[in-house]
Amino acid sequence: MAMCRESPRPSTSSRPRSSCRRESSRAVSSPSSSPVVHDRAVDPLNPGERLDVTAPYLTIILTGRNDDFGGDFNQRLLAAAEFNHRHLLGHGIPHEYLFVEWSPIRDKPFLAEILKAELPWWDRLYVVDPAWHRHFSVNPKLVFMEFFAKNVGLRRARGRFVLTTNTDIWLSRGVFEALASSALEVGSLYRCIRIDLRRDIGYQGITFEVLEHPDSLLRTNLVVPDLYANGAGDFILLDRDSYLDMGGFNEVYRVSKIHKDANFCHKARSRGYRPRVIGEVYHFDHDSSWSNVMHLYPNDHADAPFGPSNWDWRQDYVNEESWGLRDAPEQVGKDGIVFIGYR
Repeated sequence: MAMCRESPRPSTSSRPRSSCRRESSRAVSSPSSSPVVHDRAVDPLNPGERLDVTAPYLTIILTGRNDDFGGDFNQRLLAAAEFNHRHLLGHGIPHEYLFVEWSPIRDKPFLAEILKAELPWWDRLYVVDPAWHRHFSVNPKLVFMEFFAKNVGLRRARGRFVLTTNTDIWLSRGVFEALASSALEVGSLYRCIRIDLRRDIGYQGITFEVLEHPDSLLRTNLVVPDLYANGAGDFILLDRDSYLDMGGFNEVYRVSKIHKDANFCHKARSRGYRPRVIGEVYHFDHDSSWSNVMHLYPNDHADAPFGPSNWDWRQDYVNEESWGLRDAPEQVGKDGIVFIGYR
């Protein structure tokens, strides 16, 4: 689904470094505010229903494992999560972070444990028994089933709206403002343009000024009608009920994970969900970025660790009712980390 254009590097501007300063966040009113009757919030979109006032406005779902994907996976995850969490707080957006560790690496610490130690505010952490990967996988080269993991998160999300994204995505000012506006609509499929940034600018202590600086730009990944599917794995925002009505991401086709995001967008459009582009997100280039590895695997990526790319992702799918490991046993462990057992 690559649809990128290279962006010229201005010769007259000097690039600011990311390690020098941090910006302040503008506080705005909380999107959770709703008219209250008898201490229970009325759902403004469905006045006849009541909201769970303890649930956040937004759930952010991330997935991964402690495999050093791209060379500095954990560091990128920590830096992006800290930045986004800080600005969500600054904009008054009630939210929860939900992380799903899929097929954890044997003899290495759980990434969920690292996240809890480094970012104690992290709300919810799940570790999935690796037997589930062996159960579902039909391609031994496919080492991480990203969208099966995201479905685990979707089944357990509490937010009114849910953002499925990737671990190294920095949200833009425009996205924070859209989230804080309380104007998100049920039934709208919110997408973003992904801006790839030069890796040499560094992401530690990053600021909006660095993210937005023209000299930081590497490429722009366009989002175009009618499917709005390019780079969708980095940002799909939808109300929780619509995610559930859609049945999550495709668990029927198991040979590949590539284009599962586009497959979801196609299904959403075919069912009448309205696409909306609400801004930009930022992604730092790394060794395992799609643009850097897609040429390494001939024959439609048949031997790639993400699976072949030549499958018909425009086909519809219907998952089993138990999708997202709905019925799998759960056990709460140390620091509140939830372990999802097999069968």
